[in-house]
Amino acid sequence: MKLVLVRHGRPDEDERERPHDPPLRADGRAQAEAVAARLRQEGITRIVSSPMARAAQTAQPLAAALGLAVESIDGWAEADRHVERYRSTETLRALGTAEWGRFLDDPIAYFGGDAASFRGGVLAALAETIDSSHKDAHVAVFTHGLPINVVLSHALSLERIIHFAPGYASMTRLRVLGAGAIGVASVNERGHLPVTRAVSRAPISSSDGQAA
Repeated sequence: MKLVLVRHGRPDEDERERPHDPPLRADGRAQAEAVAARLRQEGITRIVSSPMARAAQTAQPLAAALGLAVESIDGWAEADRHVERYRSTETLRALGTAEWGRFLDDPIAYFGGDAASFRGGVLAALAETIDSSHKDAHVAVFTHGLPINVVLSHALSLERIIHFAPGYASMTRLRVLGAGAIGVASVNERGHLPVTRAVSRAPISSSDGQAA
């Protein structure tokens, strides 16, 4: 079985109606289309997504191209799902060295969660995805940075959660090897993505909300 973990495209941090769970912004939608253009050629047989808007919307172009449904699995959601306002890692870094260090020290606690519970939920979602797929399936999973880190750390027997920085709409490829083993074929593929100009954001106060 093959799994490709896709981080969502860039969300709209300025969204006012759903600041806690924003949709993709224009370049995020272009990233989603680029993911679809690549994966539609690779024999994807199933599409799974986090229930959060930015992941589900990233999955939609591929689902439309292949005529497949997007199946939502709760455990693929990000650790920031219960915060009042989404904040990207770029924005968190702009808050300063101390705040960025606090996030890196314990990203799950930063969002008010428990690391063990979050890790258990992600690995349960991984197991559910594998167990409910055919052994020859090729599954695209649209998710987030921290769940991708959890899975990679689990596959590589690493203790900490954060070791990698998946880019927006990047792809990380896994192989299910049997007996619970997961092989890592690639991490953070981005060659399929359009080149976009970096967007600078003014630093915000910590009282303005948090997310990643």
